[in-house]
Amino acid sequence: MLIWAGSFIFIKVGLRYLDPYNLAFYRFLIASPLLLAWVFWKRGVVKPNGFDWVYLSILALSGVTLLYAFQFLALKYTTATNASILINTSAVFVAIWGFVKGETNPWKVAGVFLSFAGVILIVSKGTLEFFSSKTLFGDVLMIIDGFLWAVYTVLGSKMLLKYDHETLTAYAFVLGTVFLLPFALYAGLANPFMLNSETIAALLYLSILCSVFAYVVWYYALSNADSTSVAVYVYLVPLFTAIFAFYALNERPDLFTAVGGIITISGVYLTTAKQHQ
Repeated sequence: MLIWAGSFIFIKVGLRYLDPYNLAFYRFLIASPLLLAWVFWKRGVVKPNGFDWVYLSILALSGVTLLYAFQFLALKYTTATNASILINTSAVFVAIWGFVKGETNPWKVAGVFLSFAGVILIVSKGTLEFFSSKTLFGDVLMIIDGFLWAVYTVLGSKMLLKYDHETLTAYAFVLGTVFLLPFALYAGLANPFMLNSETIAALLYLSILCSVFAYVVWYYALSNADSTSVAVYVYLVPLFTAIFAFYALNERPDLFTAVGGIITISGVYLTTAKQHQ
């Protein structure tokens, strides 16, 4: 969680030199072959069936390409702290999908409304002049990011009936990198040999630590403990991010962000931790 919290800081650092699309592309261009090599070494080659490539492509678009293209763009316009909170709206979107399928309980309903109230407080900064917020555009993009992660989660849960977590993630990474290339070309493909040391450090942190090491640790934890016990640690990310952002980026969360963040994360907790009760 410390590593993932740091990602929002290093994205901000990387964006000082690279545009969002090149930063996302090079992150996964480094991470994809490393994770794929890990999976092949651990599990061997798993060849997807013909139509599975369609589902894998949707996973790649929702969980890598669009997710990170939007996230990196969002961080040009919003704070690292806001981003780390608002990405957790994915749990709310997953819960809403559960409502559609008839899977609901009072805790989920309460959690969705509570999270929604927290998000409104963060984005509006407590004012009725909603669209005057300086971070509005980036905040909205992060909420869209939460929706994309929910799509990835819901579809991924179905694909896990056929593939293990690591294999599914590796294929999503590889395809997602391919789909990111047009975005990077549109922005103007950056010359990797011309990057400064600060940007290289940011890319290595995001690719090796966040996209490979942290994912492997996450799946190791899931295989050795129940999912609810592991998932609850995600709620530490906004706290760690706020601390890092304060010292590294001189971001000082206002009262509305702090209170809204607590309300949002509390709502997310209700929609997830209470879903099996």
